[in-house]
Amino acid sequence: MKYAIIFLILITMVLPLSSASSIVYVDTDGSGDYNCDGIDDHIQINQALDYVANNVGFTTVHLNGPNTYWINSTLFMGNDTILEGDSTAEIKLVANAGLGYLVPMIENKPGSSNNFTIRGFEIDGNSENQSVSRGAGYHNMMYFRDCYYVTVTNMRLEWGCGDGLKVQQSAPGGVLPKAYVTFNNNSVYKLGHDALYVLQLDNVTVANNDVFTRTNSAFRFSTSGNAKVYNNTIHSEFAGWSTGPGIEIDKNPGRISENISIYNNTFHTLNGAGIWITNEESDDSILGRDVHIHHNIFYNVGQYWNDTGYSNAAIIIGQSDNTIIENNVIDNGGHAGIKYYIRPHYYHINALFTTIVRNNIIMNADDHTAAGIWNCDDTNHIFISEYNCIYNNTGGAYSGTSITANNDIRVDPLFYDTANHNYHLNSTAGTWNGAGWEIKGTYSPCIDAGNSSSDYSNEPSPNGNRINIGRYGNTAEASRSVSPLPDPLVQGKQFGVTVYPNPAKEIVNFRFEVSGPADITIKIFNIAGVQVSRITRRIDENQLIVRWHTDQTEPGVYLYQVYCNGTSGPSGKICLKK
Repeated sequence: MKYAIIFLILITMVLPLSSASSIVYVDTDGSGDYNCDGIDDHIQINQALDYVANNVGFTTVHLNGPNTYWINSTLFMGNDTILEGDSTAEIKLVANAGLGYLVPMIENKPGSSNNFTIRGFEIDGNSENQSVSRGAGYHNMMYFRDCYYVTVTNMRLEWGCGDGLKVQQSAPGGVLPKAYVTFNNNSVYKLGHDALYVLQLDNVTVANNDVFTRTNSAFRFSTSGNAKVYNNTIHSEFAGWSTGPGIEIDKNPGRISENISIYNNTFHTLNGAGIWITNEESDDSILGRDVHIHHNIFYNVGQYWNDTGYSNAAIIIGQSDNTIIENNVIDNGGHAGIKYYIRPHYYHINALFTTIVRNNIIMNADDHTAAGIWNCDDTNHIFISEYNCIYNNTGGAYSGTSITANNDIRVDPLFYDTANHNYHLNSTAGTWNGAGWEIKGTYSPCIDAGNSSSDYSNEPSPNGNRINIGRYGNTAEASRSVSPLPDPLVQGKQFGVTVYPNPAKEIVNFRFEVSGPADITIKIFNIAGVQVSRITRRIDENQLIVRWHTDQTEPGVYLYQVYCNGTSGPSGKICLKK
């Protein structure tokens, strides 16, 4: 009988209480399968992780809350393991922790390389009570090396000395392994380096995170590619230590870096750039390329006080080819809205790099002689700027050379509420206010003013058969057009618009391509060919004229002819209209 009792006791020590499920529970009140007491809690959590790794059918270690689990050593995860917790559960590093250089709080167990998930709880790096410097390689929260399928989701990461999640691959021969890293739905506050730092790997998804940066960036892609970054909010405060960019894309020599999409994000209140793309390559044949930045909002970024710094504009590109920047709003990017810049000590690659900038609104850059678009080095780079609204930048629309500008306009975009950073365009036909369509008293010149070849199919009707300039162009929140203008408008011919009787008060948009000041005359005819109105305006180059209000009592099709008199063309000839 005595031996039977001893046998039963041994069984309870080896098998978790919840052995009927796939989850092993950790708690502090004695109810868990493993129980912590607030001292060296990494011991019991590692025991739980080992049990899951070594027993078929077990997948998950769950940290019960509300509890703080104090650790002073690394937690090791095996293959196919989930480390999760209640939102009130917290892993916290002890003060003056003994973790060494590049020794993280959580990492993959030696010999394990596949399928790790961390979700649902909080990690506190206790940075204000550590003796190490921030951003120096100490006390990273999670660090996975040569691993595949790493997911961090629904986490709260705060007060770190290093990175939140760092994932690094060896990338032999320069080929990027498909690591499949997912970082989404996380809240990150004041870490010591990057919230997410990936090195030499492929296939990364970063979505729906809120990151308050400190010391460095929110997301850093170092010689990595095939990434999607969307629906994130990246912000900080104007403090001396916060000079890093919101997103950093850097390429190391001999490695591939390409195909990164950044969209539907908001960047604000950053001393550093919103996005910084840079290339340290020393080989003329290995280029970084194909970064697509679209449908983002940047405001009050690039405020870095160093005039020669790399991090003082909303978007900075250096030696990356085929960068496409479209349908963004940049409201005060600091030294520039978009800037091309190569750090002086970098090797200048013997290749031609191109950046395409289209359908953006770039305004209010106010640091010194800040320009909308600034090319700091035209020896190997050209900007192609087309169909942008570039307005009220201290140093004008452009600075530097090798900037090809076509169809850009320089007028107030007439936002719904600039002061509160609502960048929907005002429209007398309807502006989305967050809850419904609101009729505004002004009509933005950026409506139906984008590139005629850009997709507009996602805009609500009436959409003018043309994309709007700005953040909401080709989205369901695009401001409505007053009338569905035909697309494209044909050079040298009159065109018709269906007009409805008052109180509709139609307003028709015209864009004129002229090389200098000119007198523009618009003649409006009814369907019978009788002239019903005539407007003459003096405009500067590439200005927009908007203002023909109908006062007709019957609906019908009205025809428009546009003439220019001045340096832009022969008197009495029908102008190009788009």
